[in-house]
Amino acid sequence: LLNDQFTTGDFRGKRSDAADARSGVALLLDVNGNGKFDSRGESFDVLQPFSIGGTTWEIADMARDGSSFRVVKSAKTVAEVATPPDHGAGKAITAFEATDTEGKKVSFPGDYKGKVVLLDFWATWCGPCMAEMPNVVAAYAKYHEKGFEILGISLDNGNSISKMPEVMKKANMNWRQVADGKGWKAEVAQKF
Repeated sequence: LLNDQFTTGDFRGKRSDAADARSGVALLLDVNGNGKFDSRGESFDVLQPFSIGGTTWEIADMARDGSSFRVVKSAKTVAEVATPPDHGAGKAITAFEATDTEGKKVSFPGDYKGKVVLLDFWATWCGPCMAEMPNVVAAYAKYHEKGFEILGISLDNGNSISKMPEVMKKANMNWRQVADGKGWKAEVAQKF
């Protein structure tokens, strides 16, 4: 599928001298065969080489209206971007090991065998996260005795991670937290 993100009608994309600039046109490929297009690992800028299965490809001879083009092997080599794991119903969850904010090892899902677990990706600076927190706390209070657990995965960075203890205390977030201070690049978050 071709996606003209800027709705210009020109599927050849717009060239730019900026190293990280996007052309505005993406080729979407269902690489993992799950029937949908993931933004990571399945969306490729038509003016940039991309890698699938260890081979780097490029788009050539793109018609202005997108009606025809060729996918050709590239002389360049770029790293493949992995698609996100499939966590659909009946699928295995991605396992990980980390250290919580108390310095204790977390082995997920092993430490939570027999429990229903909410992995809560949040940050102190995230308005929607904090607005939803009273509902998360209420669910924890209501169902914790019945086997419901929460494991917080913080997307706080080096500048905001120091606010976590105060925010957690004020919000009554009485469950384990994993926080490495890497923000959007948090190791556990990258797995998901």
